[in-house]
Amino acid sequence: MNEADLKLLVNIKKNIDSIESLLPDRAVITVGQYTLDALESPGIDEEGLTDIIRVHHKKDLEHKTVYIDPESDVEIDTLYEPHYWFDLLEHLDAETFEDALGKRVYDYHDEILTLVNLSEGSSSGLYPLLNRFLAKREKNVLGISVVPSMSHSSDALFNSFASMGMVSIDGSSPLLLIDQAKLEDYSGVHRMGEILKELDVVDYLVELLMDKRGFIRDLYKLSRNFNIGMFSVMMATGCSLGIYESFRNILEVTLEQPLMEFDISTATMIYVLVRAPLYYRDEFTKGQIEYEVSQWLAESLGVDIPQICEPVFVDEFGDRVDVVILVGGFDTRKMFRDIYRRIERFSNMNLEQGLYDRELWDEIKKKLLGELERLPGL
Repeated sequence: MNEADLKLLVNIKKNIDSIESLLPDRAVITVGQYTLDALESPGIDEEGLTDIIRVHHKKDLEHKTVYIDPESDVEIDTLYEPHYWFDLLEHLDAETFEDALGKRVYDYHDEILTLVNLSEGSSSGLYPLLNRFLAKREKNVLGISVVPSMSHSSDALFNSFASMGMVSIDGSSPLLLIDQAKLEDYSGVHRMGEILKELDVVDYLVELLMDKRGFIRDLYKLSRNFNIGMFSVMMATGCSLGIYESFRNILEVTLEQPLMEFDISTATMIYVLVRAPLYYRDEFTKGQIEYEVSQWLAESLGVDIPQICEPVFVDEFGDRVDVVILVGGFDTRKMFRDIYRRIERFSNMNLEQGLYDRELWDEIKKKLLGELERLPGL
C-alpha cells in the first residue's frame, strides 16, 4: 500500500468517525393521563434524536383533546378503569403489554427517561411493568416520578407507595421524585423570560436534562455505583447574572423552592448541571463549578457531599443561567413512614379482602420502611 492509499484510508476513517447516527438514540416515555400534556415544548427535541412515546389507558383520553401520534402510542384497555394499582395488575395481560412496548422501544434507544404521576391507578400499576421491561433490555433509565403530597387523598398515596415500592424492589430504575403540591406551587422563569408554572416546570427540567448528551446513561451508572435508588431536585431557572451578580447567589436560589422536602445532610451524592450561554464557557468550566458548589455546600449548608458538576452551553444571547441540582441517597424513611401511617388502615382492609398479595405488600413495606419493629406506633 502506497502513501496516497494510506492517507485515503485515514481520511475515510476520520469521516466515518465523524458521522453521527441519524436514528433517535433516546426516548422519553410518558405514562398515564397527567403526563399526556407534557413535553409539548419544541426545545425537548431540537436535534430530532429523541422519540416521545405515550403509554396510557384508553380511558385516559376521554377528557383530553391532545393528539397522539399512533406510531408512538401504547394504549392499553381493561374491562374496568383501574382506580388502584392492583386493579390494573389484575386485569392487564403483562405479556401483551410487553409486546406492545417492544414495537415502540427499539434496540437503538440507549437512554430512556420515563415520566409519570404515580397517584393514578393505571399509571401506578403500569410503571413497575414498564421498568421491568426496560431493565430486561438493559436500557439506561431515569424515572421522573410526580408523587402526591400528604395533602392528597389516601388513595393517591396508596398507589404511589405501592408503585415506588415495586420499582425499588426490582432495582430497575433510579427515581427522581417530585412532590406534586410543590410542583404546582413552584414559580420560576424560562431563560427566554416567560413564567414557568406547574407542568411547564417538568417540561423545562426534562429539556435541560436532555440537553446534556449522555446524562441519563451517566446518572444510571452512578446510581448503581453509589447504590442510590431515589433522587430529588432543586432548581434555579432563567437567572440573570446581571441581576443576581454571582453564581453563588444563583445557587442560593435553588434552596427557595425545592421540589420535595428532604434532608440534604443525609444525601450521599449530588449532580449539578449548569446551562449557560456559550460566551460564558470560560467562567463556567467544570473545575470552577465544582469549586463554587463545594464552597457553597460547606458555607451555606454545612455539608460535604460527593459531587459531579457539568456545564451545558447554548449558543444564544443573554445572560440567563439555569441550575439543576439532583440530590441522591437522602434518607427517605420519614417520608415513607408518614405515608404509611396515612394508608395503613386502608391497606389492611384491602389485604383482608384478598385484593392483592400479602407477601408482595410485606416486601414493599420492608423495602420502603425498613424493619417494622423499629417503627414507633406501627
